[in-house]
Amino acid sequence: MDNRTKMLIYAAASYMLISMMAVVVESRKRKRREHITYGPMFDRDRMRIEYLDNKIWKNDTICINMLRLRREPFFRFCKLLRDRQLLQDTIHMCVEQQVAMFLNTVGHNLRNRLVATNFNRSGETVSRYFNLVLHAIGELRNELIRKPSMETPTKIQGNYRRDPYFQDCVGAIDGTHIRASVTKAMEPAFCGRKSHASQNVMAAVDFDLRFTYVLAGWEGAAHDALVLRDALERPNGLRVPQGKYYLVDAGYGAKPGFLPPFRGVRYHLNEWGNNPVQNENELFNLRHSSLRVTVERAFGSLKRRFKILDDATPFFRFPAQVDIVVACCIIHNWVLGDEIDEYIIPEDEWPPNINYASSSSGQAQEHAYMVNFRQGIANQMWQARENYIANNEMDVEGSKGGGQVCWTPPMSSFMLNHLFNFVAGGVRTSHGFKTVHLNACAKAFNDHFKTTVTGAQVYNHNRTWKRKCQRIAKLKKLSAALWNEDKCMVVLDHEHYTGHIKDNKGDEPYLNKTLEHYNEMVTIYGNGMATRDYAKGSSEPLATDFVDVEDDEPADVNATPPPNEEVTHSYNVGESSASRPSKRTKTTQYEEQGLGPTLVAVGEKLAVAIEKNVSNDNTPEGLWDNMKTLPTFGRDFLAHYYAYLVENPRIARAFHTLDHDEKMVWVARYVRNNIPSHPEANPHE
Repeated sequence: MDNRTKMLIYAAASYMLISMMAVVVESRKRKRREHITYGPMFDRDRMRIEYLDNKIWKNDTICINMLRLRREPFFRFCKLLRDRQLLQDTIHMCVEQQVAMFLNTVGHNLRNRLVATNFNRSGETVSRYFNLVLHAIGELRNELIRKPSMETPTKIQGNYRRDPYFQDCVGAIDGTHIRASVTKAMEPAFCGRKSHASQNVMAAVDFDLRFTYVLAGWEGAAHDALVLRDALERPNGLRVPQGKYYLVDAGYGAKPGFLPPFRGVRYHLNEWGNNPVQNENELFNLRHSSLRVTVERAFGSLKRRFKILDDATPFFRFPAQVDIVVACCIIHNWVLGDEIDEYIIPEDEWPPNINYASSSSGQAQEHAYMVNFRQGIANQMWQARENYIANNEMDVEGSKGGGQVCWTPPMSSFMLNHLFNFVAGGVRTSHGFKTVHLNACAKAFNDHFKTTVTGAQVYNHNRTWKRKCQRIAKLKKLSAALWNEDKCMVVLDHEHYTGHIKDNKGDEPYLNKTLEHYNEMVTIYGNGMATRDYAKGSSEPLATDFVDVEDDEPADVNATPPPNEEVTHSYNVGESSASRPSKRTKTTQYEEQGLGPTLVAVGEKLAVAIEKNVSNDNTPEGLWDNMKTLPTFGRDFLAHYYAYLVENPRIARAFHTLDHDEKMVWVARYVRNNIPSHPEANPHE
């Protein structure tokens, strides 16, 4: 085969190959669908940004309501995630939007579709970025969930009730149950003390309410001691520093590094009341409880901020539910690193809880070393307390660190009058008196009676009078009771009184007897007492107390709202507040809220004014008798003018004050102007 033939064969093969390639490319072009043309993205992104600016971080109040964080810590948290390259801005979604969707979901336990609608996103986008943010927050765990400090906590250092007995304590450990959503086959293992499926979450907390270790995901039926054992056995699990220990509940048992209270002894704060401690074990439990309540406050604040953890049914897969618990703890620590906000429950407002057993599997085995260590601390506390009592003769430790004082009626009267003056001076007592007020009252009390009463003792006695006021308020609502305002007395007839006292002997001092210091009690405690006025059962109709009232005219946004009236504005997505009249919600203020006495006073003044006005509309007494003494004019003219005066009381009163001659002139002028044809019109001619 010559070269010419070879060249022809190569050329033909090349032509066929190129032709086949052209056919394949053209075939694929025909099968490919047409290019999708998107709408203008600028307008869509602008609407999303406007929603964020107006509905998410417009101000701190809105930001807290929507994201459970103030604006400053929120933006700093987003900056941290961006700087660490844990999250990145995309073409149509910045890091702030990604974190906002996550916080809005866990803060209110919102469904995916609702978040997608609010943020104008697709459900897939919301789900994808939720997982990205969840993972990014988890990467901060080593930085924000740190081991406890080796130094003595500031809450213990210098406190004579805790230092030096708990100087080596680094925190408290407890468990909480968070509702879980699992399959039917898994539910038996997750149903423990709760009536629903839950996960047992164990956490270690320092005395600044920061989580130092979290273990989530255990089944709800697991015992607390089993969860603790797992935490200790994990490679990166819980570690107790050498020579330190945690305060734990009795369910964990006494073991090296974990100090529980004495069993079978009063422990929780609501079990003490005003009864002082009786022995060293009770004294240890009292002080142990006052410290270990920190972990309960931390759990309460966590669930208060993130409603997805607060007894709400989750809708994620269970592994994601476990991750969410840890992520919320990380955010909780981040917030505490900034400052305390309204979701952190103050220690003096934390309600004492009742101790519930974690499960029915029994208590953990006690360790002899920690048992002896605990008893040694209790003995030291008791000995120090006995020495203090011997030196001071008055201070006997009770439920709030105060003592027992033999309060006489003059002493109680002085205390109530002093606190009454505080309230009358404008001090707000909706959350009780502050320590500075109690100490000031104690100082004035000591100066007057030459005693050494403390602010804590004033606090305890003030609580006693508050309970009396609450009992009186309850007795006033008895069906057969009458209230004597003048004598400040709850009155019952003999039959009802006998029947009531038979079943309620403790109410005898408050019935058919003048209640001393009642007015002072109402002023001091009236606005802060819990009542059942707003309680409603499931058998009662709902939504009957509120009426939506919308003003016909736009409200002046610059006007100052009147006292006792709350003005709120309701904005809808997509609407402009400038193009729509604002709504004013008129809230009814009840007597317990302070407006009742004001309305009563205004009503009394109005009644006096009406009575005065009515009395001023009457004609003067003896007017007709005085008119009959006027000469010259006949009875018919005088009767005609008298009828005119009756119709005009003001002219009648002025006429009645005139002298005899001036009265003659007035009558003559009236007769001349109204009856000119009669000769009596000119009596002096």
